[in-house]
Amino acid sequence: MHLYRAAVLTILLCVATALPALTQQRMLSVGERRIAVYCDGELTTFPTVILVPAGGRTAKDWDRIQPDVARFTRVCSYDHANFGRSDRAPVRLQSVDEVVEDLHAWLQASREKGPFVLVSHSNSGIYVRQFETRYNREVAGLVFLDSAHEEQALRLHELDPAGPAPDELMARVGWYVKPGQRLDWHTEVPLIVIGRGTPFERTARDGSNSQTNRMTEEQFAAWDRIWTEFQKDLAKRSPRGEYRVAHKSGHWIQRDEPELVVQAIRDVCRIASTR
Repeated sequence: MHLYRAAVLTILLCVATALPALTQQRMLSVGERRIAVYCDGELTTFPTVILVPAGGRTAKDWDRIQPDVARFTRVCSYDHANFGRSDRAPVRLQSVDEVVEDLHAWLQASREKGPFVLVSHSNSGIYVRQFETRYNREVAGLVFLDSAHEEQALRLHELDPAGPAPDELMARVGWYVKPGQRLDWHTEVPLIVIGRGTPFERTARDGSNSQTNRMTEEQFAAWDRIWTEFQKDLAKRSPRGEYRVAHKSGHWIQRDEPELVVQAIRDVCRIASTR
């Protein structure tokens, strides 16, 4: 995922074009708005699983995961405000705080039984870490799929000073922009991080295929290493954390190797249920 302004806007403001055919679709109120939620499966001895899409995405991103998880426990996914079937929010680009409060509000309105195993992809890892910080009693376990890292805007600018510097837009979606700022988040819940196994696409700074306005191959290779370091760092944030690699996957691990994701969810549920 690119950090530059055009690419950030593209990722966070794109609309998914289809929705999964899931049972128990509900429109749950969060104040004067409604969030579209899709639940399936029956509650077992395992916790209920909540699939959190990346910013600007919908439940469609989990259509290869949710049916298999529903075979062993209750599972819900949802559309972020402004996207899919969810209502519009007062602002087009919600801040991390606003996304987290929407998630908490619809969980409360749903009456789904917690604590939950939260599964995140890309920058929704930042949402989930913020949620766990605020509502740690409501979290039983975590799964991160090629998660964004709060320090990545700063690290990328250090690597590539020719690119745009961290700004207010990046701060709004959860990346640190103050020089020297470091992530101090830790958790006690079981955690599995699955990192991508293939390098980042060699695209221009605006996310296009232009052969100009791009990093050098040496910079790209360094960014691949830094990204792996981020995934390993997140896994170390829990005494029960584990890092796994999806060797055949790029950023969309839930599409490339869904069986790895389902297994990680099952493993975290199993560990969480023995607490």
